[in-house]
Amino acid sequence: MRYWILLLILVGNDGVSWLSVGCAQDFSESTLRSFEGKYVRLTTDLNSAEEAKELVASFDAAVPQWIKFWKLPINAVVDWKVDACVMRDKSIFRREGLIPEQIPDFPFGFAMGKQVWVLAQQSEYYTRHLLLHEGVHSLAFHHFKGAGPTWFMEGTAELLATHHGSGEETRVYQIPSSREVVPHWGRFKRMKQIRAEKKIPTLQTVMGYQPNLLGDVESYSWSWAAVLLMHSYPKYHEAFYAAANRGDTGPSFNRDLHRDLKSDWPVMIAQWRLMCHDLDYGFDWSNQRVDLSTADPEWDGKPLQVKVSADRGWQSIGVRLRPKTHLAVTPSGRITVGKSETSGKAWESEAGGITIEYRHGRPLGQLLMCLVSNASDSRAEFIRPLETQPVTKPTTLTTSEFTWLLFRVNDGVDELNDNSGQYVVEISQSKTTR
Repeated sequence: MRYWILLLILVGNDGVSWLSVGCAQDFSESTLRSFEGKYVRLTTDLNSAEEAKELVASFDAAVPQWIKFWKLPINAVVDWKVDACVMRDKSIFRREGLIPEQIPDFPFGFAMGKQVWVLAQQSEYYTRHLLLHEGVHSLAFHHFKGAGPTWFMEGTAELLATHHGSGEETRVYQIPSSREVVPHWGRFKRMKQIRAEKKIPTLQTVMGYQPNLLGDVESYSWSWAAVLLMHSYPKYHEAFYAAANRGDTGPSFNRDLHRDLKSDWPVMIAQWRLMCHDLDYGFDWSNQRVDLSTADPEWDGKPLQVKVSADRGWQSIGVRLRPKTHLAVTPSGRITVGKSETSGKAWESEAGGITIEYRHGRPLGQLLMCLVSNASDSRAEFIRPLETQPVTKPTTLTTSEFTWLLFRVNDGVDELNDNSGQYVVEISQSKTTR
């Protein structure tokens, strides 16, 4: 038997002592092997050396993307290299002294300083995802000294770990296109369950998440969604990066971020509600960003003509509506949506939709509308479910609060790109409601 273990006592930024463990390549009794990369040194009991090498290559491919994402200087990682353990059998690593006693038990992964530990999962994708997730935490410890409260730390780690490809082809900061490419990831499955239960958390609820070691899919999912929202709208970028660079992990982090985004907060809450209603496989920000502003003028009552594109998500009419505003809404026009599986030709649809093909329980291509509040209850735990209404013929509605009115074509979020055309909606005052 030949192996060596180097123990180095270090003191972290929080004053807690921990062990840095260096491992030689030959673990003849425990079957552990070591693989060296540019940014990671991997020790593992995986059966497949190819899988281990691919994990190292994926990590090395992700790091330059993380640097670019965080807008870090080129020398940000010159003295940073991660010691990672990917484990099928955690007890072997404990026996070899590779998991210090003071490290708490964890169900998925854990990071401390330049060390990370990950339990191998049922799919190679999810194992790789967890290694990248913990790697992002390690980089945050190294460069930002922590980078925010739970929702921000876990959300950014999820954002920069969710990826396409593997090895040198790994591309992070991706919204998965289908369940098949992210086996056992489970985020969207849990989100759908919560939508069905009508318990989508408010943004304030997510920002109040407390630290825990459970690694539960629910809190990770909504933390990811919150960071995804803030980073995907350019007008929030400055506040997003300023928050990270302050390096604060206490209550002032959320207060300062809210202060920096105060003028846009009602808009962001509305965009959160819309995104959480639709976020799913194939969600694409190029057609899902919703243009809202607190500077949108109040409607003066004059007739409006609004074009609703078939290849985009929710689209605002461009004005805000006062409470007790009575509207008459009249749709017209034709669009094309997708293709018939039998003929291969694009479907043509009017506002009523195509009744032989359905999405989300409604005819494909049907014109939908919804009202979204200009304000939110900061004390609410869950958001109000988005109430959508079909516009298949001339109809009326009455507002109950200050609100935006939005329209979209009914289709899957991953199927919008092959749509074309526009519906035209005439909006005018109505003295009565139906």
